[in-house]
Amino acid sequence: MIFILALLSALGWGLMPIIAQWNKGKPNEQLLGTTITALLFGGVIAMSIDSEWSLLIVVISFLSGVCWSIGQYLQFYSFLYLPVSEAMPISNGTQLIGTTLVAAIFFNEWTGRLDVFMGIISLFFIIGGIYLTNYHEKGNTQIGTFSLKPVFILLVSSLSLTVYVVLPKFFNIPGASIIFPQAIGMFTTAFLMNLPYLKTMNYQRVFKNMSTGLAWSIANLSLFLTIPYLGVGKSFTISQLSVLVTLITSTILFKINKSQKEKKAVLVGAVLITIGILLISLLKK
Repeated sequence: MIFILALLSALGWGLMPIIAQWNKGKPNEQLLGTTITALLFGGVIAMSIDSEWSLLIVVISFLSGVCWSIGQYLQFYSFLYLPVSEAMPISNGTQLIGTTLVAAIFFNEWTGRLDVFMGIISLFFIIGGIYLTNYHEKGNTQIGTFSLKPVFILLVSSLSLTVYVVLPKFFNIPGASIIFPQAIGMFTTAFLMNLPYLKTMNYQRVFKNMSTGLAWSIANLSLFLTIPYLGVGKSFTISQLSVLVTLITSTILFKINKSQKEKKAVLVGAVLITIGILLISLLKK
């Protein structure tokens, strides 16, 4: 049952960038729409589940939400430079590396030499997979020119999103207690970021992106409910199977033109990332 819950977060996060791209909108509009739903969803959870709240829980969860909004805005912003099918393996992969290393170093989730060996091997699989899913054959101008700018944006995004995941764990905050104050932090940050654009933004697109927020909210709740049982490293790792959902769905829906060699590289890269994820999921809590 716990693993099914973890896979639900993979489905939600895999569909989230697809829905955002399908709904269109500027990154700030996508972010605001997403956080509105997250806030409404968090309120429903708060009324439905007994939550333990204290000043520490509220502050840390709020800060986690702030980190998420910053990281997610940058992820949406990267879609202006890279297709979703190329941006998300970089985003997912670097977040995986970050959370896995934090879980191993600070939370002692690698308990022996075998865990360390498997963990390091899995990270190499993930890094190799990231490279291959973003492979561009020379002379193919249909998919654009590779640039370091979106990669840097995604690295900063992943750093912020890694903090969003691991910060509550540092303070042993119960999963259900995180959701509502975290959503307040997300919405507050998104609203403040949008203050200069409130008169000019397209509110129809903001409204459409509330469906993006629904996919995210389901994934987020699933993640924080599984962390107490599986640990940060394993829970987040399983959730990042979302990269497969994103790759397959975006390739079908957005019909990105790639050469046969590039398609094979993406397929092999996806397999390598999956192997890396599965290896980490086998590690002890």
